[in-house]
Amino acid sequence: MVKNRVRSNRWTIARLVTACCLVVGCDDLTRFKQERYECGYNPDGLVEIDFRNFKKGAETTVTFIDRTVTMPVVESNDERLVLNNPGLIIRIDRKTGIIRLTNGTHYRNVKCTKSNFQM
Repeated sequence: MVKNRVRSNRWTIARLVTACCLVVGCDDLTRFKQERYECGYNPDGLVEIDFRNFKKGAETTVTFIDRTVTMPVVESNDERLVLNNPGLIIRIDRKTGIIRLTNGTHYRNVKCTKSNFQM
């Protein structure tokens, strides 16, 4: 009887460990991920930046009040994203949501609200 109880406990523990591994690995099963930065009023007219692909070389949509621009990702890591077009560099701090727009020798920091969506 004691042997059956020990076997049953081992089986329960094995199931629990397997379930935990599956739950922890759910982040890898994401089909779609989106990261959006929405900006309030700012002198540069930046409205939002919408990321759907975070790999270097991927295209990202940047929306200003008067135009929408597609920019390539030139740097991507857990801390920041960098976009670059001739005459405009955008550096995004992924932790704080602060975006630094560099246009020639002029730069401005814009505080934006970050939102994540994944499915």
